[in-house]
Amino acid sequence: MTVLTYLDSQGNYCMKILLLGEASFVHSTLRKGFETLGHDVTLVSAGCIWDCPRDIDLSRNMRFGMLSGLKVIWKILSNLNVFVGNDIVQMNDFHTLPLKLGWNKLFFKFIKRFNKKVVRGCWGDDIVVFDAQAKGVLAYSDTHIGTQPINVVENKWRIEEQHLPEFVSCCRYVNKHADAFSACLYEYYAYYNTDEYRTKLHYMPLPIEIPEAKDIRVKGGQWPIKVLVGIQKRRDFIKGASIIASLVEKIAAEYPDKVEVRKVYDVPYNEYCKMLEEADVLVDQLYSYTPAMNSLAAMARGTVVIGGGEEEYYEFIGEKELRPIINVRPHQDGYNLNVLRDALLTPGRISQMSRESAAFVRKHHDYMKVSRQYMEMFEILNK
Repeated sequence: MTVLTYLDSQGNYCMKILLLGEASFVHSTLRKGFETLGHDVTLVSAGCIWDCPRDIDLSRNMRFGMLSGLKVIWKILSNLNVFVGNDIVQMNDFHTLPLKLGWNKLFFKFIKRFNKKVVRGCWGDDIVVFDAQAKGVLAYSDTHIGTQPINVVENKWRIEEQHLPEFVSCCRYVNKHADAFSACLYEYYAYYNTDEYRTKLHYMPLPIEIPEAKDIRVKGGQWPIKVLVGIQKRRDFIKGASIIASLVEKIAAEYPDKVEVRKVYDVPYNEYCKMLEEADVLVDQLYSYTPAMNSLAAMARGTVVIGGGEEEYYEFIGEKELRPIINVRPHQDGYNLNVLRDALLTPGRISQMSRESAAFVRKHHDYMKVSRQYMEMFEILNK
């Protein structure tokens, strides 16, 4: 494969980059960063559940069945020049196309053959993740506490799907032939940190657009502390927000003048963002070790998050001072109540954590900083 990298008129290192697939605005945010750095970037995806922006839309309308799949194939064939001759192709997953796994495997072979380097994102469920969770690689996850399964009935379909022969075949093939892995969370890095993948594994923080200073308000300056609980009914068994909410509601019942809870279900994204602006605290995920996109976007605006903030995560990223997250753990209600009471009822504590939240995201997740980290990885791959 011919090297396509070049120097622009200012002597800057430039690349042709294809971003395939999407997950909660990660690729659309990276595209802005990469383009700001002077690179030629194309984003192709089905948009994910948030209908994220993209240059070429591969979404399917399943009402049309097989015809919708043929439309996806036609979109690829009619834009074939986009899918060849790139310095870097980054895929959000092994299952990038909204097509059967056989098509995805064939598509990966094509991408690998006609582009220089392929990076596979470790951003979600796959057989490596589920097998590592079952082995107790971390103390807890959304499927296990240690090696003990949880939410067995709810998780059954997720785990069984990833162990279907066609899923296993496609995942294993992509993993074997990918040139690098970009893990967006500490959890995924831990799951993939094995002899098989370690030499190609990179931790790449989630990219967040940092609001202007005038748009960041220090939260929690007065009673009551306003807590927002946004629940996606279909995915609550994975997130566990309703379990955290029950604990916060217990505290609110004890101290109604100090804690106020607003619980909403399946609200549209724009409406949810407006609610978030009014909240001091956001209830996010019970089963996570670390903050993901929803948490980080809230923290960037000064909203304090109840979710994943384990000490080993801070150690992993080298953070010695900031502790902005109200960390909760599954199946530890006593511990969680103590942590929540301390954070919500101690005067000035939420305001302090609000300042630390914005500072934390600015320090570790600013999208331009993360984009430069990606560029360092891409440049190493292209040598």
